[in-house]
Amino acid sequence: MAAFRSQELNAPPLRPLPTAERGRVRGSSMRIWGRRHALCALPILLILALLPGTAMGQGLINGVSGYLEFDYSFLSTKTKDATGAVTKTVTNTYDPRFSLNIDTLIFPNLRLNAGGYFEDDISNSKSNGTRTNTTTTDIRPFFNLTLSDPLYTAGIGYIRRQEAVTTSGSPGVTTVDEDYNAILGWRPDGFPSINLQLDRTNIFDTKHVVENTTTDLMTLSSKYAYQGLDITYIGTYTDTEDKLNHFETTDLFQNGRITYTNSFFDRRVSLNSTYNIIYDITKTQATGATVGGTVSSPLFPFAGLFLITDMPTTGALSPDPALIDGNLTVSAGINIGLAGSGPPPIPRNVGLDLLNATEVNEFYVWVDIDLSSAPAIANSFSWDIYTSLDNLNWTFSTTVPFAPFGPFQNRFDINFPNVTTRYIKLVVKPLSAIVPGASAFPNINVTELQAFLKQPASQVVTGPSAKQTTITQISNTDVRARILNIPALYYDASFFFNRVDSSAGQAVQTYMLSNGLDVNHRFSDIFSGNARVAIENGTQENQSMIAYLYNASIIATPLRTLRDTLVFSGQNERIGGKPDDNTSLFLNNTATLYKGIDLNLNGGINFSTAETGVKSTNTLFLVGVAIVPYRTMNLSLDFVNNATDQSGGGIPASSTYQRREDVSISYTPFNTLHLFASVQILAQNGQKLQINQNYALNWSPFPDGALQFNITYNETHNSLQNTEDRTFIPSVRWYITTRSYLDLSYQLIKSSSKSQTSNSDGVFATLRIPF
Repeated sequence: MAAFRSQELNAPPLRPLPTAERGRVRGSSMRIWGRRHALCALPILLILALLPGTAMGQGLINGVSGYLEFDYSFLSTKTKDATGAVTKTVTNTYDPRFSLNIDTLIFPNLRLNAGGYFEDDISNSKSNGTRTNTTTTDIRPFFNLTLSDPLYTAGIGYIRRQEAVTTSGSPGVTTVDEDYNAILGWRPDGFPSINLQLDRTNIFDTKHVVENTTTDLMTLSSKYAYQGLDITYIGTYTDTEDKLNHFETTDLFQNGRITYTNSFFDRRVSLNSTYNIIYDITKTQATGATVGGTVSSPLFPFAGLFLITDMPTTGALSPDPALIDGNLTVSAGINIGLAGSGPPPIPRNVGLDLLNATEVNEFYVWVDIDLSSAPAIANSFSWDIYTSLDNLNWTFSTTVPFAPFGPFQNRFDINFPNVTTRYIKLVVKPLSAIVPGASAFPNINVTELQAFLKQPASQVVTGPSAKQTTITQISNTDVRARILNIPALYYDASFFFNRVDSSAGQAVQTYMLSNGLDVNHRFSDIFSGNARVAIENGTQENQSMIAYLYNASIIATPLRTLRDTLVFSGQNERIGGKPDDNTSLFLNNTATLYKGIDLNLNGGINFSTAETGVKSTNTLFLVGVAIVPYRTMNLSLDFVNNATDQSGGGIPASSTYQRREDVSISYTPFNTLHLFASVQILAQNGQKLQINQNYALNWSPFPDGALQFNITYNETHNSLQNTEDRTFIPSVRWYITTRSYLDLSYQLIKSSSKSQTSNSDGVFATLRIPF
């Protein structure tokens, strides 16, 4: 089914399934898999047996690929806590994998994609005299048969994911996720395209004691485009039956969207208009005397947001549409994998704009790689939750120290206490080099972020059944007209409307009408400027709103190596009669003093008054110098001073500040040797002076040979938390052929903190033979 889900069918992306939480459950029975999947392989065997000549003629053998891989690791860890207690753990892991894939044309328009994956992870662990043996067997057969030409697409498919876990001292557990699917697409030239997809998913443990869920999904979509007009419809019907917890959820979701874009009067006037309506009916009913489990109701965000910053409490996140496009396999441009040698990785801020204040308590963070067989990697991520009313000032909510991953879905399931907010984000640091095995995961790309409100099923199903209807309307129209050419003067107007009607409560309506003038002009070869004024009227969450916005900037370029920008901006807003004002003045300067010496000097002040009456004054000053004394060396020095004064609104007056100095140097004396060092000094009120140090080395003496060596060393120190981490990894790779290789590496990790010290050393080996 995964293959079909990733196909381009000229249809809008599917929304998340409104299913109950799919927990990681386990059961045992390998014989069941053998009997059932002999039947799954039967269609493929029949095709090859009845059409041998055709299959060979179309190059079936040439369509066969796969690999054989064997991993071995030995890891010894000794930990001593603050009480002096010592724990020593020794783990041996054997991990053979085999993958087979057949991708071939049986007929010119008939494609067969079939194969399977087998992995047997055998782990023997000894901790303070206690032995634990664990065997995890992962088997994933699949096949897809697709008939396609420019007019139509039809296909069927099946995939089964089965994981059996046996641990000494406990009964074996086997979990199964099997998916059946069928697709039918019709794309006539000049007419609307139509696509139909049917899916059935069964998730259960073989003993049917932990989970037994069946989900049926039907998706119908259509799209029509003519010149500047685009009409799209997508409808889904989902039926989820939880047979263990005795409840069933059905959901009918319909989404219609009309978009029109055009320009008039020799492109002096441009128009862009969109109307989107969503109609959703969810019904939950009890199928037994008692109801258990939980129901996760999906939320439909208005926008995905992303920013890389180490200051999570301030700063607006930028739009990232790929985060909410429904594609669970394609990267959204956010990598949380190993950052490599160099400065400490900057946290990733990944968020959503829910448009209205909405209750949320669960995230699915989808990635493009399966981490279920690497729990040390998956469990190393810590997730901080922040909320905001304006996508500018963020409030810390809670920390989720680790989130369950998989086993059948490539996602983290992050649960946290309920919050009601418009903007919400996750802050996560990329994978640390001190995590055992981290070097094998340089890329872990986030593909999708989904939000849910998870509730006990007994709370949702208050009687024999419960029904909720939601109608959401979103309309946005933008008009821009060029009035003058010199200076360039534009009039812009926009109208935004959003209304949510729900059977569960009062309707929420927001609209915004904006009128503005925008001018930009070049006064001379040195000076240019632009300015804008606008007025906005509307309602926000059923409260009246009026805002006056203004900004102006002057840009000076007296020399080719010198650029100065002065920016003044402001906003006077009243929401329900309460003020929300903001005024700022910033000066940005960049200069190349000499060849190889660049200077940045920026500073400004911001005044704001919140609805609560709290007045804030924030000053920011930044100085940065980048020096390249010669081609192989880079030196950077940065200083940041950020101070905030608050008063009014019934709170005591307060002042906070943060000063940070950063010095870093990187040196590459040879193409094969890279050295890096950095020191950061951080001072803020109420805390001790914090000094962070980072040193790194990477040496690859023979990068292009059949035998490649690599040495990596990384060391970090944090004075405030009193932590020290050292990682030393020598490795060698031998390319047996151009595609086959043998990897050998040794890993030494030493960590110390206030609470414990830990020393780990291990040997890792990988043999990979593709075909």
